[in-house]
Amino acid sequence: MAHHQQAPEPTIDDDIRAVTITGPDGMTARLTNHGDRLMSLTVPDRSGRMTDVVLGKDDPHDYVADDTLMGAIVGRHANRIRGARFALAGHEYRLTANEGPNSNHSQPNGYEHRNWTILETGGSSATFALDSPNMDQGFPGRFRIQVRYALIGGGLRLTVRGVCDETTVANLTTHTYWNLNGEGAGDILGHRLRIPSTRYYPTDSQFIPLADPAISVAGTPMDFRDSAVIGERLRDGQRHDNRQIAIARGYNHAFPIDGSGLRILAETIGERSGIRMTMYANAPAVLLYTAGFLNDVPGKRGHRYGPSAGLCLEPGFVPNAVNRTDCDRDHAKPVLPAGTEYRLDVLYRFD
Repeated sequence: MAHHQQAPEPTIDDDIRAVTITGPDGMTARLTNHGDRLMSLTVPDRSGRMTDVVLGKDDPHDYVADDTLMGAIVGRHANRIRGARFALAGHEYRLTANEGPNSNHSQPNGYEHRNWTILETGGSSATFALDSPNMDQGFPGRFRIQVRYALIGGGLRLTVRGVCDETTVANLTTHTYWNLNGEGAGDILGHRLRIPSTRYYPTDSQFIPLADPAISVAGTPMDFRDSAVIGERLRDGQRHDNRQIAIARGYNHAFPIDGSGLRILAETIGERSGIRMTMYANAPAVLLYTAGFLNDVPGKRGHRYGPSAGLCLEPGFVPNAVNRTDCDRDHAKPVLPAGTEYRLDVLYRFD
């Protein structure tokens, strides 16, 4: 039995707003309800100078034409689903194939181009809501979501909650592009990165993990168990004609993170600013994307963003996990039972 996607609701520009929140230590975040996006985040560098570490736009209306997902909450399913189809309880559901034969980021009608409802804003936090109807994007069930951004001492906390009235697929993520030297300050190839994972998922040329289980990072350019300079790892891969590096123009790979609850998924340091960002989340994996496909994208203050202008650290499920059998054993599939609360918690610590 196949189910098909409903037509998208039109976006109304007049409903697009931006809000600013301020933390107890002077950090500020600018947000827009269009895609529930993080537009900017200013944190102090090693000399105390406030630095905007998020790629984005000056005007929230400029995100309407954005196709890079800058700063957005992505859903109902972030990243790729092979064949743009999956099965739940014996029913096959078909999605829009927006990238070859596959679905990526639940586009073209993704949450990044919805005008979310602003429930609360003021002081150090803001809360947004989205009501995603039954069969929205092709997914079963009415999914009601709330996302709260809160600035705390030395950090930003992101809390995502959702409940669906039918068993569905739910895999939301945050698609912020980070540059800890400052947005528009060049590429992130000099950043140091640590991802505490012993394994990664090689992909095919369409960035869908191969059928094999995750393999060891040892001896590969995917080894970030100890902090390493991103550009040095990339150059090492290029010297050895690493196919994974070549097809992704850098990194576009998922790393499973052992354990449960809020734990470190990644840590990265801007080599010039000295800003260190440690990301904690309760997700089973983190997808590292070094923006190899950004191409002269207009950004803030007249800046243009090219390849590796930022890096994304996307907490969530492994791409295509809904169709994988090897993800069953640790319950790392993005299936949300009816009436069960979806929970994604992300904490960014800066020092």
